[in-house]
Amino acid sequence: MTAEPNDSEANDAFPMTAKRNDFLKRKMTMKTAIKKMCLAGLLAAMALGYGVTSFAYTDEEIKKEWNYKEHVPENMRELVSEKQYQTISLKLGKLADPITGGNLAPMNTVMKVAASPCGASLNYLAIKYMNDPATRQALVRVNKGLQPPPVGYDYANPWSGNDNASGLVRQMLNVFCKWCTFLPEISGDQDNGLHYIQYFSWFYYRNPAGMEFVQSRDRAGKSVLPVTGLTFTRSFSRERGSFMDSKASRDKISQWLKDPRIEIEDYQKTKTDEYGTWNKFFAREITIDEKTKTIPSRPATMPLSEYPKRDYIVVSPTDCIMNPLVQMLEKEGAIFRKYIDNPLQQDMVLDVKNIPISLMALLGSASEKLKKEFIGGTGLSCVLMPNTYHYFHSPVNGEIVHAEVVSREKIEEDAREVHIGTYGYEDFTNWVPLSGNVGRPGTDFSQFQLFQRGVVIIKVTYKDVDGKTDLTGYVASIPVGLDTIGSVVLDDDIKEGKKVKRGYTRLGNFYYGGSLNILLFSKGLTTGAVQTRLGNQIGLFNIGKTPSPPKSEGWTGK
Repeated sequence: MTAEPNDSEANDAFPMTAKRNDFLKRKMTMKTAIKKMCLAGLLAAMALGYGVTSFAYTDEEIKKEWNYKEHVPENMRELVSEKQYQTISLKLGKLADPITGGNLAPMNTVMKVAASPCGASLNYLAIKYMNDPATRQALVRVNKGLQPPPVGYDYANPWSGNDNASGLVRQMLNVFCKWCTFLPEISGDQDNGLHYIQYFSWFYYRNPAGMEFVQSRDRAGKSVLPVTGLTFTRSFSRERGSFMDSKASRDKISQWLKDPRIEIEDYQKTKTDEYGTWNKFFAREITIDEKTKTIPSRPATMPLSEYPKRDYIVVSPTDCIMNPLVQMLEKEGAIFRKYIDNPLQQDMVLDVKNIPISLMALLGSASEKLKKEFIGGTGLSCVLMPNTYHYFHSPVNGEIVHAEVVSREKIEEDAREVHIGTYGYEDFTNWVPLSGNVGRPGTDFSQFQLFQRGVVIIKVTYKDVDGKTDLTGYVASIPVGLDTIGSVVLDDDIKEGKKVKRGYTRLGNFYYGGSLNILLFSKGLTTGAVQTRLGNQIGLFNIGKTPSPPKSEGWTGK
């Protein structure tokens, strides 16, 4: 092969002709192309090591889009000030995509987030993704770990399909922005209140990286990972809670009051204008008879005042779907489930996630002596649905010996304390199956030891066979806040020493979101199976059709 001549050789070999000029032009074009290729390679290398060149919006471009009165409805301005609207739009709009260098969020998303009551938490998520490599890598792992729904679901995981973590973040900004002001609708006993809760569950469904992100801890529940996910979800829950506590949340209350399955006649307030906010409606108070200490619409089975010898009865603490707890067993390498017909053990494993239910952790700061009472005991799950009564009452007669709300947990490795979250149920399809049997057998309740919860332990005294000898036992009521439940509320008078009456004494309540009450019984107290009597409710006939999800969502969840 003949080498291409250099410039001096070209001058000697070619006279000043059109042919020589063409050669020189081709040579310069090749040099320019090579330089561009080298520059592109250098920029690519710099992008990998130092990030990419930013082409985010300028202040001027963002300010041109400002229209506070149009973007923020009047009834939401108590939640979103004009200053907050402007500040968030400027911060979010100037964030560049760390992968492509373009805008992290398009302008319409920037302005929607700025106008949202949850704008601060969404802006925090975006800033951490842009500036914190650990957060960025965590979301890269989440995006790669997304799993398809199991057989029986006729749709794909709604979080799948993003090319990279930046796409996932943009989807989070849009979805959580809509979720923030979402108001559920109802038809008969069907409602769409769990729509966004289920939507977000696919983010961490059988996805260890998703679980780690929302709970900010590793699979063993010990090491503290970047706290971005936990901080974001906690902040979002508080901001959504503020919206649900505002007048702007009242729009759908009249629809719910008109629905026959709400049974509004059972409650103290029966008119729309008596409920100033959604949460006041959601935590509506049932009518009680203070003279007889009964709830007329929820008569307790054989009250002690009428049946003084029947001190052994346990009642449901609220309106709920109740199931026995289930343990996971392994035999010859195979996993199988069964009802707990053996007593609870301190290290018993529930379901197939290989996370042991730690009674010591689940029962909070109760004394070691009290905790040991439940080793060898039994348990039940009680799941509250969005359309039901959301206060919980004492299931037994007795005396409170311990009461607390557990919102922080100690990390053993470095003695730090961290906030406990309300998201991260890995197997949502088992928790809320297509059949509607929420919390059914096979549900892994051990994961709720990582959730914010209340712990109320009641000492019970009842007669032995001879009718004279006193026996004692303990019942633990553990209300757990799930998803957008920011906290579990115990009534002010629920303290050690208080006497409680089954089916009457109110222990506390939940606000809108997902709610669960776990009942644990001390060793030998009860079988843990649901035992009902003639004439007691065991189910309801279905009516109505589940209202459609938000039209702009692009995902039906059906």
